Amino acid sequence: MKNVIGSFLLFISISSSAQTGDLVFNDSVLHTLFIETDLPDWFETLENDFNSNLADPIANPEIYRKCKITWDSIVLIDCGFREKGNASNSLANFGKKKPFKISFDEFLNQKLDGLKKINLNNFTNDPSLVHDVISFKLFRDAGLVASRTSYTKLWINGEYIGLYVVIENVDKTFLKFNYGSTQNDGNLYKTDRGASVPLTWLGTESSGYKGQGLKLTTNESMDNWSTLIGFIDFINNDHSTDFKQQLENKFDVHNYLKILAIEKSIRSWDSYWGGGNNYFLYEHPDGKIKWIPWDMNETFQDIKLLSETSLLTGYLVPANKYDERPLLKRIFEIEEYKNEYLNYVCDLINTNYTLDHLGDYILDRHNLIDEAYKIDPYRYNSYESFKNSLTEDNNDEVSLTHSGFVLRINYPGIYPFIQSQREWAVEQMNGWDHECSIQDNSIYGLFVFPNPAANYINISNDASGFEYAQFRLYDFMGRLYRETKYELLPGDYYTLQLEGVPSGIYLLTKNSADGRIGRAKIIVK
Repeated sequence: MKNVIGSFLLFISISSSAQTGDLVFNDSVLHTLFIETDLPDWFETLENDFNSNLADPIANPEIYRKCKITWDSIVLIDCGFREKGNASNSLANFGKKKPFKISFDEFLNQKLDGLKKINLNNFTNDPSLVHDVISFKLFRDAGLVASRTSYTKLWINGEYIGLYVVIENVDKTFLKFNYGSTQNDGNLYKTDRGASVPLTWLGTESSGYKGQGLKLTTNESMDNWSTLIGFIDFINNDHSTDFKQQLENKFDVHNYLKILAIEKSIRSWDSYWGGGNNYFLYEHPDGKIKWIPWDMNETFQDIKLLSETSLLTGYLVPANKYDERPLLKRIFEIEEYKNEYLNYVCDLINTNYTLDHLGDYILDRHNLIDEAYKIDPYRYNSYESFKNSLTEDNNDEVSLTHSGFVLRINYPGIYPFIQSQREWAVEQMNGWDHECSIQDNSIYGLFVFPNPAANYINISNDASGFEYAQFRLYDFMGRLYRETKYELLPGDYYTLQLEGVPSGIYLLTKNSADGRIGRAKIIVK
């Protein structure tokens, strides 16, 4: 009886908690999640459920299987779990490490830390394991509505399944948390698994948009699509002189431009501007449709399909998608919006999208999950590729199950990728005659010792504790004599080896990823 009462009191305390995800999405700690189920073969059951739904979603709707959940030290009975995903589920060599959705309130009226559902993603096409985490952080740091993330180790029926990234579910709880208790009752739409929804005009009936892969995820019983269909009609067919003012009244265009600036900077190709998917549209009670980004694992990468040209070739202003993406076409027909967007990009690459802002954060999360991924029995990428992923390029070839397609993927090192994308953005803006430069490109003196030097020289690091830089050595004629690759610089100073360097006077430069350049004259004995 005491155990029953204790469980009931625990249930009440969790359900009535005033917090909404603060514990679950504390991303400075590595969480633990234990799932226990009475299913005799849980993996085969969930696989059959997923494949049946994939084959015929109408006849076989998504189903949650009952389980007990222990999140850190919190226990909840009668929860539900199921497989989810598209490519993240179909990749052949994940084994049991499928992406999952957990529903805490599937069979009982209960919540975990104020949450009804969470998503567990398995790092598809992400050897660094930080794509989702960085991407959603950039959105939130820009003041945008976007999911929170954290990491957890997962066990199912006592078996360690591996490391996962936890993604906040976009639902009515999410809407209430981000918009307030009186602003969360509008329709919420989501692009379905593998769908492409370019928002082209398909007529006044909702069936066309449903068939294309757009799902209504709130207020389903009312099934009223009139506002969204009216908006799609508007962006495709309205050419009145006050179009801009009407767009402002109907759509949160300014925040969408911020979202697009981030997506282009991180190469989020699996998105509206790329594949036409992975977004939510929310009919906010204020009358404006809000854009909510989703699914950020396919970022920070370059993908080629069947050895053809890169899917990511294109421009900062996505003009190559104008005819296929009517929302982009109508927005960028307006010069004011184009300039506003370019201003957002310029601000981004000089504030939040810098290693000064992200470097330590990325490194801390990388170190946090290191051991858990090292022993992950079903990891998709090698532990070595994870260790090198912040500074070095990785290449992979992925065969998709039930398909003849092969994806050849290049994963640039996260740190050099951020810097190269910042430089690319400046070049793109120059092409649009939009003035922008990477700030903090100052020149400063380096502290080096010993000097004169013989076989090595020590170079002091910055006081920030985070340094990612490259060193170059020029002879007295200004010719580049030696160059290191970009790398993390540990400790208080970096030792540059000088074996084989002839005696003489040299200029040593330190090229930091934030654009600053350090210089020192050194003498080699």
